[in-house]
Amino acid sequence: MQFILFLAAFFSLSFNALSMPVAPPNHLQGRSFKVQRVKRGDYVPNGPAALRKAYRKFGIDATTLNGVDVSDFQPFETTDTTSVKVAKEDVADPDQTGTVDATSVDGDVEFVSPVNIGGQTLDMNFDSGSADMWVLNSRLPKSLRNGRTVYEPSKSTTFEELANSTFNIQYGDSSYANGGVGKDVVSIGGVKVAGQAFGLPTEISQTFADDTKSNGLVGLGFSSINTVLPQRQNTFFDNVAPNLDEPVFTVRLLSNGVGEYEFGTVDPTKYQGVMANVSVDSSNGFWQFDSAQYAIGEGPLHTIAKAPQAIADTGTSLMMVSPEVAEAYYKQVDGGLYANNANGYIFPCTSSLPTLSVAIGSGYLVTVPGSFMNWSEVGTNTTTGETVCYGGLQSSGSSTMAIYGDVFLKALFVVFDKRGPSLGFAAPA
Repeated sequence: MQFILFLAAFFSLSFNALSMPVAPPNHLQGRSFKVQRVKRGDYVPNGPAALRKAYRKFGIDATTLNGVDVSDFQPFETTDTTSVKVAKEDVADPDQTGTVDATSVDGDVEFVSPVNIGGQTLDMNFDSGSADMWVLNSRLPKSLRNGRTVYEPSKSTTFEELANSTFNIQYGDSSYANGGVGKDVVSIGGVKVAGQAFGLPTEISQTFADDTKSNGLVGLGFSSINTVLPQRQNTFFDNVAPNLDEPVFTVRLLSNGVGEYEFGTVDPTKYQGVMANVSVDSSNGFWQFDSAQYAIGEGPLHTIAKAPQAIADTGTSLMMVSPEVAEAYYKQVDGGLYANNANGYIFPCTSSLPTLSVAIGSGYLVTVPGSFMNWSEVGTNTTTGETVCYGGLQSSGSSTMAIYGDVFLKALFVVFDKRGPSLGFAAPA
């Protein structure tokens, strides 16, 4: 995998203490642990669905994007599949307490990992772009459970109701999940936290009911955007961080689809060269940083006007950039255009794709290979028979920030560090 990390200038970082309180968990086991992310060999990405999911998550108005309806573009008909490929466990290291697999699923393009709550194991999403943990449960109407296995509080001897508390997640397209709040022993990768708070929705939108591959979400953003009322609750990471060797988690997504989260340590064998550390602005609850310049291919640097900041988001599949960056990029791609009926930028699959370089902080430039921008085949040209591809690079629309998801992250080894807070970016080993 080709990846270049440029060191443009050295600069000092200002580390400020987090303003949000971190309540220690009642019981914790383990100092570091790993969570694998695995992409199935038979998996076919759904680009428009991935973009809709990201717009929904951040309340982005897609109507601000102007494109054309391509009359000779015929989208593929795709179907979901329930088969999965389970990764082999890594050889255990001295500090590891457990490894848990994650598998990609079709439809909304997400990764799910087994999470044990009160002795009940359910597949859930890991997401650095939000701060709520919530799980589908037996209090939902049967019509919204779709016959799936859900968490049942009555079957857990360690469950506690968080009296008079509620959570309410609202998305830009009016999708939602809301209900009461409980606490229980939560185990991820063998690390256990007693008294971890999580939402127990009694109402969910049809969007979540239709997503039969996932039973909820584990937020890894900052607890300041947790939605529990009357008192916000700490994320699993905030609860576990004080007892880890280091209050960090790292993300390594490989180009062949297999990746890994590791909590509590930064493994120097996982990266090479310079580790670029950039300050994070956590005031909005995200892992947000300056990203105010870009360059396409070997071209000059340009200033980003509309969305000069970005967030690192493991819960978004695509790399979503300021509209002027996306428009400029696809002008350099033969046949590239924004198509309304594809819900995003498309191009002939035979087109050559340039690299994209984006600034991180004030002194570093990261170059993402052009091959990463060819995210999936999405349809055919009914006139020429040519296969049409969907871009892994898409516009962030009306958002005031760019959203750097897995297309960006898989080019890097990334450290999410509560101290400061900060992000570290390096070339994977």
